[in-house]
Amino acid sequence: MSAKVSLNLPKSLWTAEDSLRLASNTLAQVKIRTGKGVDANGQLFKDYSTNPLYVSKKGARLKPKGGRPSRTGNSVYYEEGYAQYKHESRQRGSGGESAEVDLVLSGNMLNNFVVLEATENGFRLGLTNNAQYGYYVNQTREFIGLTQGEVDLLVRALEIDLRSKMK
Repeated sequence: MSAKVSLNLPKSLWTAEDSLRLASNTLAQVKIRTGKGVDANGQLFKDYSTNPLYVSKKGARLKPKGGRPSRTGNSVYYEEGYAQYKHESRQRGSGGESAEVDLVLSGNMLNNFVVLEATENGFRLGLTNNAQYGYYVNQTREFIGLTQGEVDLLVRALEIDLRSKMK
């Protein structure tokens, strides 16, 4: 699964570099929207699980903070589940709060959401081999794709680029 945008434009007006620039801007829009907790359909992501869980201290991509240490001390118990683990363990940036459900744990998945291909015929956004699990995440919290507003913005940007090339 990837987000593919196909363009049917004259090669004399549109190049692979133009597609790459448009793809990079679109990628940034998708990441900003995801950070706000909104899916590709313009809806808020469903809340994280509140089922109790233990998180191992070894191998966790996000170091467990808060919660209650287990008897062995090898893990941390979160009575309010993954929602509590993520809320208490993550560092929030000083530049502003992101949504509680923003699909960021270690940052690996969204850092590996990239422009996979850009040609004069369009572009494709998706995940690198380092974050293939993101396609599983996308099944329950669809972030790969464009909202209607993002499509409208892409079309406006394309119009502006084409008008400037035709002057």
